[in-house]
Amino acid sequence: MSIDLETPSSAAAPKAPLPPTGFRPTSLKYAAIVPICAAGMLAIVIFINIITASPPPSTKVSPKLSNVSGLTPSATNPFTPLVTAGEPPDDILNAVVIPAGAVKVGTPHTGGDATSFDRSLVFKSSASAQAIYTFFHEQLKGRSWRIFSTGAPVGQKGVEMLAQRAGSDGWYWEQGVVVNPTTFSTSGAQSTRFTVRLYQASAAS
Repeated sequence: MSIDLETPSSAAAPKAPLPPTGFRPTSLKYAAIVPICAAGMLAIVIFINIITASPPPSTKVSPKLSNVSGLTPSATNPFTPLVTAGEPPDDILNAVVIPAGAVKVGTPHTGGDATSFDRSLVFKSSASAQAIYTFFHEQLKGRSWRIFSTGAPVGQKGVEMLAQRAGSDGWYWEQGVVVNPTTFSTSGAQSTRFTVRLYQASAAS
């Protein structure tokens, strides 16, 4: 008697185990909806926060100083007696002011080019260094000077401002202000020195 043997190729493949009763496999198509919905909800929350959040208040304060100096411009322009051959022109000359009550105490040599206007004047005031710095910061900006540098002056204590303005004579003019620290006398009276320099910078383009 012969026995028929099944060849490996004709053998039935093992069947996968059936899931437990009541178990329903989850479709990947539906499972993908969950993260999509979560991402959508997150986007909605972020959008609501953006449109309801109040922007931070903007501040505009001079560096380390108050906004109000309490000083007024002097009626006398100290550079008027120094005008030579129409330089500086009136629009530049009238844009240079010092605080009222300041007294001129020196005219240091600037070392600038002898062929162009370059003058420097030193003053003394009973106002504080903070008030004087803020005065010049207000006046320079209010008289169309562009302040392009503030910081410590070279070789001395205090604070320095440099500003530029185009003149009607076809030149750019620069004004430098150095405010020294306030000093006090033995009686307690305060005094502050400051230097104002006015000079031609370069031909306007």
